[in-house]
Amino acid sequence: MIELRNISLDFDKPILANVSLQIKQGETLGIVGRSGAGKSSLLAIIAGKLTPQSGDLYYQGKILPTANQLLIPGFPFVQIVEQNFALDLYHTVYENIHVKATHLAFEKRDAFVRKIMRILGLINLDNQKAVSLSGGEQQRLAIARALASKPTILLLDEPFAHLDELLKSKLISYLAKLKVSVNCTMVIVSHDGTDLLSISDEIIHLKKGKISKKRTPKEIYFHPKNKEEAELFGFWNRILLNDEFQYFRPSQYQVVEENGILLESITSFFKGSYFENECSSKVGNFVLHSFNPLKAGTQIVVQK
Repeated sequence: MIELRNISLDFDKPILANVSLQIKQGETLGIVGRSGAGKSSLLAIIAGKLTPQSGDLYYQGKILPTANQLLIPGFPFVQIVEQNFALDLYHTVYENIHVKATHLAFEKRDAFVRKIMRILGLINLDNQKAVSLSGGEQQRLAIARALASKPTILLLDEPFAHLDELLKSKLISYLAKLKVSVNCTMVIVSHDGTDLLSISDEIIHLKKGKISKKRTPKEIYFHPKNKEEAELFGFWNRILLNDEFQYFRPSQYQVVEENGILLESITSFFKGSYFENECSSKVGNFVLHSFNPLKAGTQIVVQK
């Protein structure tokens, strides 16, 4: 288990304010927050690469040195994938990954490296130098390098930002398998909460240097504590019903025959696996998702 106790960080303004957090061995923790909330700084402190103004970091019950106390900043059991990727730019894709697989006997590394390259869609780029790759390819290579060392704790800073939906799905699947096979603890930060829902055991919201309590993906998605938290996970509807505001996700409704909210006008957009319906009614405007386009005159009730 890794534990943060009263971590505070200040530059020209407060970045983190008395953050205390426990991350269990094998847990996948998602951290969601807007740009500038302190997510990257928090990861850098956990990785031993940034020294906080105050507070302590513990691993398996023992206090860890801060970055300024280490000869080389960083802990050997932690790997962090940062947004600058930190690649060996003039080495090939294969060389970048191979050099991180020192935990394996030399004769076993080739098969292991090629397995990771296949999973992340890099197998046809093995002889290309990192400097010649696109931004998305460099990001995948950075993740591959981190995975190759089989870390005890893996920290991922916006890992899905430059990936298409197919590669994102493959990466999430591999990370889930990795967690089970090696009992790896993962901390994944993102400004888009929807990326965290399928991979996280629990999620926290980081806002203005302070963290919320841990909640399950379902809890934080369907029962956010404030407007910002709600919007980080996609559409969040608000209507005035019986002199009280009600909040709900686009899927939290049921079509009824009578005594529902009458939809006066609807514009439907095809989104592939569903239709996105922009609706107006006497109680407000909102968005609903459906398998088929909704029609004006439909009545719904909100399901919480």
